[in-house]
Amino acid sequence: MELLLGLGKVSNNKQHVVVIGSGPSGAMAARALVARGVPVVMLESGDARPSGALLRMMGRNVLRRVPPFEPGIRHVSTGDPHTEWFTTLKPGGLSNQWTGAVPRFIAEDFTDGERLHERYRWPVTYQELEPFYERVERVMAITASSSPVPNFAVGYSDSQHCLPDDWKQVAKVAENFGQGLTVLPLADGPPWMAVRRGTAFNSFANIVALLERSPLFQLITGAHALRLEHRADNGVVDAVLYERRDDGSQHRLEGAAFVVACGPLHSTKLLFDSAAKECPDGLGNSEGILGAYLHDHPKEWWMFDSDQPLTLLSPSAYLTRLPYATSEPLMATSWTLGVTSTKDKIRSRLAAKGHRVGVQVFGTMVPSQTYRVQPSPEMNDEFGLPALEVHLQFDSYVVDNMMNARLHMLAVMEAAGYSSTIRQVEPQLHPGASAHYGGTVRMHHSKQHGVVDGFNRVFDAPNVVVCDASSFTTGVEKNPTLTTMALAVRAAEKLVDDLKAR
Repeated sequence: MELLLGLGKVSNNKQHVVVIGSGPSGAMAARALVARGVPVVMLESGDARPSGALLRMMGRNVLRRVPPFEPGIRHVSTGDPHTEWFTTLKPGGLSNQWTGAVPRFIAEDFTDGERLHERYRWPVTYQELEPFYERVERVMAITASSSPVPNFAVGYSDSQHCLPDDWKQVAKVAENFGQGLTVLPLADGPPWMAVRRGTAFNSFANIVALLERSPLFQLITGAHALRLEHRADNGVVDAVLYERRDDGSQHRLEGAAFVVACGPLHSTKLLFDSAAKECPDGLGNSEGILGAYLHDHPKEWWMFDSDQPLTLLSPSAYLTRLPYATSEPLMATSWTLGVTSTKDKIRSRLAAKGHRVGVQVFGTMVPSQTYRVQPSPEMNDEFGLPALEVHLQFDSYVVDNMMNARLHMLAVMEAAGYSSTIRQVEPQLHPGASAHYGGTVRMHHSKQHGVVDGFNRVFDAPNVVVCDASSFTTGVEKNPTLTTMALAVRAAEKLVDDLKAR
């Protein structure tokens, strides 16, 4: 059943902006547009309210139940056969399941790739994005540390925590390696909370539901965007065709501009599905870049035991990457350290100690045109459109980088006086396990190397903005969500200025 929320039936008003997707980046773009007086219609493919449960006590998550991911025909794996693609057909998208980690990228993340080739340099700098980072952080109820450490950007937080005293010794040793150990910034909400959702911050509950109070905003759920329709003379998109999930009927919605924020692979698929006579290979694909440079976060989770007890970490700690100058371009890892059980989360409230530490490692990879997504010639999705072929695998450089991360973590602990042994490694080293795909609608100054420009505008369709992680020029070892949201606000502000000027 399609739910029409807010204003009732939508009118075909060419002056509004259509936002496709209610995940974090789409929600922040809509919020910025409405704040500037621009009417917004948001299309969301999911047709059910978010579910789950979260109980926080004294700043710790005591109970957390997230909804399951949605099954369905979405992709064909032509690289690693274990490739996954997680999605959620609910308002808020994957923010229904995420951990809430929100570290900023730092200045070098936007330029590091240039050591390899100009194609890997972002068309935006940290200095340009910094004010938008803070605007996003102020709506997320973040818990973090305010103390600066190497290879880390301190942002705005509502609640401050610091490392336990015994972990400060580990932090001093990490600095000798050129790294920092700090509290992982988390959108964890207030210290006491009981809500019927699986996350403290959810883009539907925390942003979209508030926008529904505005006469400038309307949300249409159960509306799956099929393709963007554009004029042959100048490439301007004037409408989106969507299908209602309740009855299969199709509708055409016009607008002044379109913000595509369906998630990295869904956004790319929408541009492929928008192929027409004048763009037979997909909207924005005149240079053959659409779908290329797919990258992901290689992810591992494991535990180590220390020979001496350490204070249980809740909230989690974050060990930053090794210095850029001593690392290969675009190759890095980060380590998130925390408790391994609900029992230890409860014990952490009493500053209890234990020997076991859980570690989640995110690595990186160098994006390549070889790794890509493209329409499948053999399989269709539930709407009769080509499913995606996902061609990605982790080469030996990526795997070795992750193996070295294990050894390095143990070396840091040993140098700090805590001899440690790895106890268990979860087999997660395959594409998609982290749900952090990016790069298939990449940003660049030059159309030769990108699909969108420095303000997330499609070069071939200037009134289309793509502002989720598909626009990332390269991948870094940090969680991507905060950066997608900051880019979305920046892109939306520019869009408002240009619409008003026009």
